[in-house]
Amino acid sequence: MENLFPEAIKKIGAVVGDDHILTRTNDREAHSRDTSMWHRVCAAVVYPGTAAEVARIVKIAAEYKIPIWTYSKGKNWGYGATMGYRDGALILILERMNRIIEVNEELAYAVIEPGVTQKQLDDYLKANNIKLWADCTDSTTEGSVIGNALERGFGYTPYWDHFGHLCGLEVVLANGEFVRTGGGAENSLTWHTHKWGSGPYIEGLFSQSNFGIVTKAGIWLLPEPESFNSFTCEIKDERDLPAVIDTIRRLALDDVLESNVHMINDVMFMAQMIQYPYDLLDGKTYLSEDTRAALRKKLKIRPWTVTGGIYGTRSQVRACRHIVKSGLSGYGRLSFLDDRMFGVMKALLKFWKKHQNNSLLSSVLRWATGGSLEKLEVIPHIYPIFKGTPGEFIVGFAYFKSRGPRPRTNVDPARDGAGLIWLAVISPLTGRHTGELEKICKPIFYKHGFDWSCTFVMVSPRSAVGLIEIFYEKANADEASRAQALYNELAEKTVAAGFQQYRTSIAFGDRILNGAPEFQRLMNTMKASIDPDNIIAPGRYGIGLPEQQV
Repeated sequence: MENLFPEAIKKIGAVVGDDHILTRTNDREAHSRDTSMWHRVCAAVVYPGTAAEVARIVKIAAEYKIPIWTYSKGKNWGYGATMGYRDGALILILERMNRIIEVNEELAYAVIEPGVTQKQLDDYLKANNIKLWADCTDSTTEGSVIGNALERGFGYTPYWDHFGHLCGLEVVLANGEFVRTGGGAENSLTWHTHKWGSGPYIEGLFSQSNFGIVTKAGIWLLPEPESFNSFTCEIKDERDLPAVIDTIRRLALDDVLESNVHMINDVMFMAQMIQYPYDLLDGKTYLSEDTRAALRKKLKIRPWTVTGGIYGTRSQVRACRHIVKSGLSGYGRLSFLDDRMFGVMKALLKFWKKHQNNSLLSSVLRWATGGSLEKLEVIPHIYPIFKGTPGEFIVGFAYFKSRGPRPRTNVDPARDGAGLIWLAVISPLTGRHTGELEKICKPIFYKHGFDWSCTFVMVSPRSAVGLIEIFYEKANADEASRAQALYNELAEKTVAAGFQQYRTSIAFGDRILNGAPEFQRLMNTMKASIDPDNIIAPGRYGIGLPEQQV
């Protein structure tokens, strides 16, 4: 059907307008980039403006047997960004569909389209003085709320589980028909308030899958709490991390900690503070243990840093602070931050930056704060995220090994050639299991010549995501090749040890279900029924692959 592709594009142009189709080589190449090594060139990029246009495009694609890969905003950096499984896909980007259709303050939910960004929703709530928070990630402000939720992304507040807080989806199927999840009539009063609806629960079919294209969703919002504190625990001895993780699990099971908790190792923390210290490599391709220790001393950081939030009434926060202090203070410096202290810290940072060339004053401030200027500069960008306010600073870690300066605004590491690959696996939330995961991964990093970088994120009282970051210099062909080899070995060894991937890249999609052939056959059977021509994202998460690849 390749010779009929121009005819199909002409029909799609009649639907969306020629201004909303990109077919030139430069445009297609610009939408075929990621921070990972995955690279597939699309045939065209289309920007539909309504759900009805999406449905018509899907019908045209089915008529001409053109595979469609759909993205809300296309900021899925490190997992494949806006590319398909093979060259020649039609890429749909839904950013023009950016209406905030409704915000119900009484029942604490919003109804939005997939082009609505984290910043847009947060700005809307603040501009209209609506006392609700939308949980956000620490990635780009321009990331899609719905897109991240469908990938099961997570944030920081008690509403960190983004997919878990979706309720009521509108979906375009491969035949161009619409389906509303929940089994209710169009006048259902609880489409966005009662998650289970009537009959089979099917919303999960449209998460990490290729069964349809979500064009609208309800999302629950967090009522602004009376009180909030963030906390930071700087673990002085990395051998204590398993005990810290066991403590966090107990606090979460007791409902002391209702939000997720991030446990960040030194390399990941450095990536937020500085550019990679190539001058300290001393002929190696990764930092020695002694060099890392010296950098930690200079930057005033510890081998692991734990961050979390406490939300509730003033008395609840006060009581939880006491329990957290009892549980964690023995492992390192523990500090709490509220709005008042956050204001003081911002003023102190401004003063310090103004007088940073005064060595005596800087020494006094280092002693008084227990930190460095580089470390203190990160905190004003983390604290607002705990309250649902997104920012662009933290995602700058993607530029860690880039030779040039990292941008502070208009951050786009795929566009700028930064090198970052994610491997995200699930571990039981025990010190024993997370320690086993680190024991598997750390030697593999050193074997391939890379710095061990990891963040453990408590995503329930029983599970943690091991967010494993591979930072590499993308312009260096040898390093890029080693980074891909590192990813492949990590993926194989962690799966073999029972650490299932929480979220995968397009590069690993053909292998993600290898260990569950019965599950994959069931998914393929459903795919063949819902999408018999295998039009929507064939091969995504291992679903709809040709028989020889299953």
